[in-house]
Amino acid sequence: ESVRHFYDLYGGSVKGKRVLVQGWGNVGAAAALYLTQRGAIITGIIDRVGGILRPEGLGLNEARELFLLKDGNHLSYSEMKPFDKVNASIWDVGADVFLPCAASRLVKEDQLDRMLHAGLEVISCGANVPFADSEIFYGPISEKADQSCAVIPDFIANCGMARVFGYLMGDGEVQLEDEHIFGDTSRCIQAAMERCHARNPERTGLSSTALSIALEQIV
Repeated sequence: ESVRHFYDLYGGSVKGKRVLVQGWGNVGAAAALYLTQRGAIITGIIDRVGGILRPEGLGLNEARELFLLKDGNHLSYSEMKPFDKVNASIWDVGADVFLPCAASRLVKEDQLDRMLHAGLEVISCGANVPFADSEIFYGPISEKADQSCAVIPDFIANCGMARVFGYLMGDGEVQLEDEHIFGDTSRCIQAAMERCHARNPERTGLSSTALSIALEQIV
């Protein structure tokens, strides 16, 4: 939803966008499935046990199959390539959208540079701290990414369960159907993205803008 709202606000469409996914657990697999429902294609998946390289793109049917076949939180696919082989070339395969949805502190500066060179436009953070920085919120790799493309921070992109708790504890009677719960989360993400866009309409600096707004609310 953060990727969809990003393109609605900053220009463009999810349809036809190339997506690279790091991690095929509950976050990455679901995000990839929903993006392909919107018309995106998956050009690469890297998981701890291996991955898939598909420059021409995986569509909705293939993403759904991979979602249903996953082994717990792991990618499971008969034609999966070894991790080392995928890791050596996936960062050059070409993607407009990168979803770091595995463990924190995995994305190295060289990998970021290669994705940017291959056309990266937006990073939507599923991992709490995706970049290999020692700093918690905003280290040198994170800052470089934020200055080079759109980086949607995890507290917006991956706010789902926290928002569900907030929704269920809200005043008055709440609807428990999935449509209402998902709709509320989407509107919360959209509102946060709109506040960022109102303060900074540029695609770069999105993460630092979101962080400054959040800190102002806390202080």
